[in-house]
Amino acid sequence: MKSKELIGKEVIDAEARYMGTIKDMEIDLKRWAVTGVVVKTGFLRSKVVAVSDIDKVGDKVMLKVTLDRVQNL
Repeated sequence: MKSKELIGKEVIDAEARYMGTIKDMEIDLKRWAVTGVVVKTGFLRSKVVAVSDIDKVGDKVMLKVTLDRVQNL
């Protein structure tokens, strides 16, 4: 999947709650691998969700974890 296809998708947590939209990706330049996605959760707030916490990507991005767990990271 290309990054432009992922950016803007809605993110839903494990309890089916809306978290926000993807605005960017975190990349490890040494390994050339995506390590996480940056989710816009408010007007000026963002959270980074690890790739390992993503369950499915379709019309929306479904997470394996809850919004509370992501906020506590």
